Amino acid sequence: MKNFDINRFGSVLKWNALMTKKEILTNTASMTFAFVVLAVVQVMSSRNKSDMVVADNFNSFTSFALFVFLIICSIGGCWIFNNMKTKEQRITFKMLPATDLEKFVARALYATIVWWLMAFVAFCLADLFRMLVSLIAGVSITGSAVPLFLSMIFANTNVSINSLNTNDVAFATAIFVMAHAWAFWVHSLYILGGTLFRRRQFVQTTLAHCVIGLVFTPILINFVDTSYAVALRETIISMVWVAAVVFIVWGLVDWWLSYRIFRRMQVINNKWLNI
Repeated sequence: MKNFDINRFGSVLKWNALMTKKEILTNTASMTFAFVVLAVVQVMSSRNKSDMVVADNFNSFTSFALFVFLIICSIGGCWIFNNMKTKEQRITFKMLPATDLEKFVARALYATIVWWLMAFVAFCLADLFRMLVSLIAGVSITGSAVPLFLSMIFANTNVSINSLNTNDVAFATAIFVMAHAWAFWVHSLYILGGTLFRRRQFVQTTLAHCVIGLVFTPILINFVDTSYAVALRETIISMVWVAAVVFIVWGLVDWWLSYRIFRRMQVINNKWLNI
């Protein structure tokens, strides 16, 4: 049997879509509720207010919704093997006529692309609700927040970097790359946590993330004296690039470990860890 066959992989994707249909609907509904709460707060705080206040509230709603969206996208990895909670579920998934790589990639797509789509659809539904309530409440801004939401994700970063002077472009670019590398690592950490822990994956992985942050933050603070930031600009830029590379490599290692752990998962396992 080939390690990866596109036809077998397609069959696993179809099976996974059928088995997670109810879970996808439930998760999307929960995410929609979270965004609706933000929308209601925005509408209620904009009633009988000036256009300037309404516009500020609109921007604040979109910005905070983007923050929630990014959190949802980051932690989705914790539920990568949510389909293997019980012994019967583990037997069913492990006995599928496909390789471990095909099964792992199928679940990885669920924990990444599908989770991101669920979060985006949830935001769009909440935005529709916000527009309807705004129209009823007489709020001046009743347009969709989706264009602004998308521009915050894709457009504003490039604009902000391009608007800097030449001396700051290198630093801003390094920070931009490192931020994305850090986001990649965070998501990979939750993927690893969702694979490693059998119970309370989100709580345990978040605690592990906090511990890592508490360990490394003082080291970085002691290493970089901010009072010499201007004099050490080139050194700091180099450090930022090194940090970006470290996050990328660390993230790839997390993904590799997740796959190795998945291959070793046992059908009967009463331990807290899948090893």
